[in-house]
Amino acid sequence: MTDRHRVYTKVKKTLKQNMKLDHQGQVVTLAMMISGIVLSRKAQLSEMSSEIPTEIKEKSVEMRMRRWVKDDLDVEAVYMPFAGQILCALSHMPLVLVMDGSQAGRGCMVLMVGVLYQKRALPIAWLVYKGKKGHASAQQHIQALAKVCPLVPEGSEVVLLGDAEYDTTEMLDWIEKNTAWKYVFRTSPQIYVQTNEGSQPIRDYPLEKGHLFYLNDVGFTQTPTLTLNVIGWWGSEYEEPIFLITNLGQAYEACRYYRRRFRIETFFSDQKSRGFHIHKSHLADPTRLSRLLIAACLAYLWMVMQGLHVIAEGKLSLIDRTDRRDKSLFRLGLDWIKYALKHSLDFQPAFHFLPLETPVHVR
Repeated sequence: MTDRHRVYTKVKKTLKQNMKLDHQGQVVTLAMMISGIVLSRKAQLSEMSSEIPTEIKEKSVEMRMRRWVKDDLDVEAVYMPFAGQILCALSHMPLVLVMDGSQAGRGCMVLMVGVLYQKRALPIAWLVYKGKKGHASAQQHIQALAKVCPLVPEGSEVVLLGDAEYDTTEMLDWIEKNTAWKYVFRTSPQIYVQTNEGSQPIRDYPLEKGHLFYLNDVGFTQTPTLTLNVIGWWGSEYEEPIFLITNLGQAYEACRYYRRRFRIETFFSDQKSRGFHIHKSHLADPTRLSRLLIAACLAYLWMVMQGLHVIAEGKLSLIDRTDRRDKSLFRLGLDWIKYALKHSLDFQPAFHFLPLETPVHVR
């Protein structure tokens, strides 16, 4: 059996055991797509199809994948069981959600909500739209978050992080009215806050490098009914101060959480230049690109899980430095598949997330 056959056969068997779609052929095509992404390391249909071991022509395999992304598949219905299982597996600790956007396909943006684990963001829900970064509306932000709400286990502690794109009064109001979540967002220094002493921009409050200020229960912008806490934070490692809004009661706790926001950028880099190159997909239709993301995100989850297995089974030294852990979970997963195929070792695709009981320290 060739390497391609081993990967494809195992992925297809695992998906058939864990998924129920309207037609078994849809599961088979999804298995082709996941296998093609991992083997080619490219989320481009033509590249993926070249890695699938079938008797039919590559062009026919590519057309089958194109029909899959064009099909009337409900992205949430297909991916929601995997996303919900991730949140359940991590619900014994605070669920730290991060929201961010990145370019993908041709002229499309992916607005992604992920949950943080071991310096990686695991994909939970997304919204794809035509446009550029920073051009999403508050309604689109709310739409993406609304996909996540039904998946959060009852009683879970949730902290949502985001940059200054998400500090809109509409979204903040929606969070307050529809969730019990905590949040920490970056905001603009030009934003006005209202205190008993009047209204002024955040940047006008005195702040020295290495210090922070904390304003409790102040009015935000010109919306007097929306009150929150504001932090001016000039960390010693930063060239300029940053300003945060939050409903957390402790300033240093909010800053510690916000330090973790950038970790969703590692997810996008894994999906793009360091991994699957989804930004080079030629898909220009947001709906089709959203369906392609099902395969790309499941492939990503498999690689993260594979990386965790490498650590748990004490096999790090086979594919990483012996004096320290240098590779990310995602990279460990990719490299282990390559190593296992080269040395005829067994591996098992996994799409259900099982966190390690003992914390690990990887990049």
